[in-house]
Amino acid sequence: MGFLDKLFAKKICDICGGEIGFLGNKKLEDGNCCKDCAKKLSPWFDERRHSTIEQIKSQLAYREQNAKELEGFSADVVIGDYYKMFVELKDGVPYRFVVSGSDDFKAQNADIIMFKNVSSCDLKIRDSRTEQKYTNDKNERVSYNPPRYEYHYDFYIELGIANTPWFDDINLRINRSTLTLETVSRGNSIFIKDFDPMLYPEYRELKAMCDEICNYVSCGQNGIVCSSAGNNANPQTVETVQEQPAVAVANTWKCESCGSENTGKFCEGCGAPKPASATASASGWKCFCGTVNEGKFCQSCGTPKFAPEDIECSNCSWTADTWHEDVGVPAMCPNCGKEFNSDDIS
Repeated sequence: MGFLDKLFAKKICDICGGEIGFLGNKKLEDGNCCKDCAKKLSPWFDERRHSTIEQIKSQLAYREQNAKELEGFSADVVIGDYYKMFVELKDGVPYRFVVSGSDDFKAQNADIIMFKNVSSCDLKIRDSRTEQKYTNDKNERVSYNPPRYEYHYDFYIELGIANTPWFDDINLRINRSTLTLETVSRGNSIFIKDFDPMLYPEYRELKAMCDEICNYVSCGQNGIVCSSAGNNANPQTVETVQEQPAVAVANTWKCESCGSENTGKFCEGCGAPKPASATASASGWKCFCGTVNEGKFCQSCGTPKFAPEDIECSNCSWTADTWHEDVGVPAMCPNCGKEFNSDDIS
């Protein structure tokens, strides 16, 4: 039989016995599998090519049993954006879960995994940056001075799985698309020299999702009740949404030029900058990010409480005891323009 004869010869699936269509063959270690049978395998299984006919049949029997067990699975908590973890609780304790990119995880026959079988849970944030450039009057692409960048982030949870013969790890992507943040603050053209992604709510929200997943895994591994169990949502995300109005009210200021009420650094009515007298509160302390707080940590970015005398610019050694306004520390160093962060707290 020639090469073409072998190529176009009819093949029979060793799993279901059906005829395999052209280009539909999925090779096994000792036979052939049709694409329909291959689709029924676990999405976390990647050893099909090196599996025997009997091993594939055994996994498909497990998958049929998994589909039956899913009928009684109840998702008490859902966490994630792109891929989601659906958590089932037993008396408040994380008991078992499924991971799926679809809300209809039962139709997808998502694998049911016991929390006690999770051997590891690791957060992986993959980041990169791209320099931003502009076109000068010579039509050349040149760098800003100082350089400006776009930072890119993808959030993953890597779960190690024990006591199953079909897969030993799950790589759970949290964000649906790559998160891109710029080193220029929003609403104005102030350049942020020391970039901190935790100042951005989008980053904090995705980080909170990852932390919440790791929290449920830890509780499930140890058989303890999660403090946020049963909210049927990401508790940290809900908490962030509830805090935002309070932050906005605390930072509201009235423009002296046009009378507009504002919450940002510049007037929405006329563009005038926020006056220094409006940047502090007699009942709290003002963080570098602009939030006025009452507690020991900033409710927006987590920076510990500080006093003006605690600040020394890490770039030029400017100290806040030379600051003539009795309104707290400014957002940027008045001497060199560096945006203050926790590195400047002595």
